[in-house]
Amino acid sequence: MSNFSVFKKIFYFFAFSVCIAFLFELLTNVRSINPFFNALENLLFSFIVITPIYFISKRKTQVVYILFAYLVFSIILYIESVYYHLFESYFSSSVIFILLDTNISEASEFLKFYTSKSVVLFSLLMLFVVSLSFFKINKTIFQQNKSSFKSRIIVIFSSITILVFLKFSAVIVFNFPYLLIKSFIEYTIESNKLGDYKLNTKGNFQNVKRTENHEENEVYVIILGESSSRSHMGVYDYYRSTTPMLENIKDNLLIYNDVVSPHAFSIGSISKALTLGNYESPSSISSGSIIQLANTSNFETTWLSNQRPIGIYESLITKISLSSNSQKFLTSTIARNNKVLDENLLPELDKVLFSNEHNKKFIVVHLIGSHLNYKNRYPDTFKVFKDEPLTKFESQESFNKINQYDNAILYTDFIASEIIKKIEALNVKSFVLFLSDHGEEVYKDRNMAGHNEAIPTKDMFDIPFMLWRSDKYKHDKMLSINFDRKYMIDDLFHSLSDLLSISSLEVDSTRSIFNRGFKDRKRIILDSVDYDTFFK
Repeated sequence: MSNFSVFKKIFYFFAFSVCIAFLFELLTNVRSINPFFNALENLLFSFIVITPIYFISKRKTQVVYILFAYLVFSIILYIESVYYHLFESYFSSSVIFILLDTNISEASEFLKFYTSKSVVLFSLLMLFVVSLSFFKINKTIFQQNKSSFKSRIIVIFSSITILVFLKFSAVIVFNFPYLLIKSFIEYTIESNKLGDYKLNTKGNFQNVKRTENHEENEVYVIILGESSSRSHMGVYDYYRSTTPMLENIKDNLLIYNDVVSPHAFSIGSISKALTLGNYESPSSISSGSIIQLANTSNFETTWLSNQRPIGIYESLITKISLSSNSQKFLTSTIARNNKVLDENLLPELDKVLFSNEHNKKFIVVHLIGSHLNYKNRYPDTFKVFKDEPLTKFESQESFNKINQYDNAILYTDFIASEIIKKIEALNVKSFVLFLSDHGEEVYKDRNMAGHNEAIPTKDMFDIPFMLWRSDKYKHDKMLSINFDRKYMIDDLFHSLSDLLSISSLEVDSTRSIFNRGFKDRKRIILDSVDYDTFFK
């Protein structure tokens, strides 16, 4: 049998798998043309994947290569088809960027959260097809062949033509390997930018000084929530009382109504919020963080986290934390299933608060908050919401997940209020700022629960933002208060600097939501989308 005949037979196996995935995607969303483009890309790419057999003469090597290539191709095909089924969108660089920073626990939790009957049936079908094809492919390649020079030139030229077409027709955006390599490079570049945070704990800020006299004890805490959308919080007029404890102290809180996140994923959001990086200058995430600035001003800085520090690489968020004087990651020793509750951070916070080694403390508390799987985020005593919730996407699945999410918000309310109580009891100059890295879509505008920049909704970007201040802080520090200021937390660095009364050449008071000189700016999300016009 000629190599061309072998090529055709093998191509049929690849094409058959593509057709099955195409039908699965088409049934998911018959109104979209994307499954057609994705099927075209997969067929053309499979041609390129098979062509190396023209350069392999030994039958055994041919078999090993084709079986391996077909397996990898089928796995990628399966993943992108299931992803499309769940979100009506294909992989993008931002999605893969998140995966590069996701640990095993989060990945397994994600899979459990989104498993459905359709996915199970498709999985079984693909498993059957791949298994059968493995057997058939091994039978197909039964003779060694040496390809002619002419045939090799033809396949090389054909492969180059296909690659050029994929690139310039933009169909390559559906190609998972291309996106993976592209995102890998981007991730490495961003990671390298933060590489010196651990060594350079004070940054390179110029003319740093505190603008007020600070002789007394000071304790300042930032609570970084996770996946908490303000539309599900009672303190923001949600129809359920999901934040009863914060509502009880509402008169002592500055509650801002129009604060958004620059991204719908943690890495992008927090890496900008805590550094000089913002939409106008994303590369400035390497230019300095609020932790470094606090270190320069002689604060004892602490990072307490209920999220694992390690993904495929060192987490970008963790790299920012490494410039703090001390770090504690509660889930760093748990390999697969993170069910550690946020209340375990409270004893760790006590250790820091009651340490008498330093009288000026700046503490970041990073919660697991409302991160999926929501039902793992709270103890049984917080299973309060069990009735049928309000949603236009009525199903038992949506009811369950909305209730679980609201229970997770209820538990976050408890954690935030407990932290405020602890700081208030110290009777020192202090504040507690609570915000979330991003929000969450929970069956409000889309028939889904989660966050995904490929299919953005308003709730994925709308976040809570509230400040508690001690009486001593109020006496010493006057803030400009306007609860309806439009604000995006890629400027949080400047707002925190203002709260801490730290100035430097790098600090811009016009970007502080607490400053009388605050200036409105366009809130650009998703690289080029104006938040304030897009969601209207």
